[in-house]
Amino acid sequence: MGAIRKRGKQYAIQYYDAAGRRRWETIGPNFHEAKQILAERMWERRNGKFRLNRQPITMKEFAAKWDVDYVTVQIRLGRMKESSAESCRSRSRLHIVPFFGQMRLDEITLPHVREFMKALLAKELSPKTVLNAMVVLKEMFKHAVQWGYLDANPAQYAERPRAEDQEMQILTPPEIRRLLDAADEPVRTLLLCAVLTGMRRGELLGLRWEDVDLEGHRLFVRRALWRGKFVTPKSRRSRRTIDLTPTLRAALAKLSSRFQGGLVFCSEGGEPIDPDNFAQRDWARVLRRAELRRIRFHDLRHTYASLLIAQGAHPKYIQAQLGHGSIQTTLDRYGHLMPDAHAAEARKLDRLVFGDDGHGSAGTVADAVQRVQKWVQRRQRG
Repeated sequence: MGAIRKRGKQYAIQYYDAAGRRRWETIGPNFHEAKQILAERMWERRNGKFRLNRQPITMKEFAAKWDVDYVTVQIRLGRMKESSAESCRSRSRLHIVPFFGQMRLDEITLPHVREFMKALLAKELSPKTVLNAMVVLKEMFKHAVQWGYLDANPAQYAERPRAEDQEMQILTPPEIRRLLDAADEPVRTLLLCAVLTGMRRGELLGLRWEDVDLEGHRLFVRRALWRGKFVTPKSRRSRRTIDLTPTLRAALAKLSSRFQGGLVFCSEGGEPIDPDNFAQRDWARVLRRAELRRIRFHDLRHTYASLLIAQGAHPKYIQAQLGHGSIQTTLDRYGHLMPDAHAAEARKLDRLVFGDDGHGSAGTVADAVQRVQKWVQRRQRG
């Protein structure tokens, strides 16, 4: 007999092995996955496939097996992007294997996991880096449980460091004009496209003329450039249609690459632009010329979102243009920049309760909104 129990947000399966000993395995947040694995364990018991004596394996050996049997397979199935796979491998190679290395997998306990986190923090790595390493470690242990190497995930109850999102830097319209005036073509149009579409750097460098509909005033995000290769965008929602402003449409129509028929933004020979070289050379040079503070190229995406918010665009439109997977992502990331929308909703509530001539607490709400607006402006100015 077997059973499925929910522990917090995780599902665990309970069953008895061939020796009559009760076993527990924590599977994860997916109920159907837990149900499937429980059925597999019951089948193994009925058919004599259940192994009580596991073959000893070190963390280093298991990491190599996990790479081949999970990461590589996920890439081939189209369930994991190569960039995500490279991140997993990098965190395993740089952090997990050097620490756990020759330790036997079944001897690793929760205190060892805590020592691992302490060791990473002692290197003065950012909480975000430590968090990313912990995510990969937990995923490894989850599969170790599923594959029969462990009875339980020793990292399941480890406290994860809280990683704050890096504060976004937003350019004002005068700063945008300074930035554009400091750039030469085709970099100027590339930056204009980033500011007026919110496209990611890889998406811009992977844009082809076949993706640009000048007559229809729109462009299509269908691919991205990553390490010299063209890959699918970050997520399913990242494949999207973006509206072109008249200024951007006119600038794109003047680009010389239009007559080469390939990439929109490319080298003089029509070859892809290396993203890292662009960031270190062209982007850094334009910031110096414009005498602007040092910001990330990705902050142009945040600038685009702030411009849409400033003109009162609906959050669903902003979500679609940015390619966010859900409206919640858009609101979590940019909701603090929407005080005007908050004020409008407050006024609607006031009219609903008191009528068109009623005042209620509208003055108080308006004063509060003005204070929020000034606070946001001060933070943006740094």
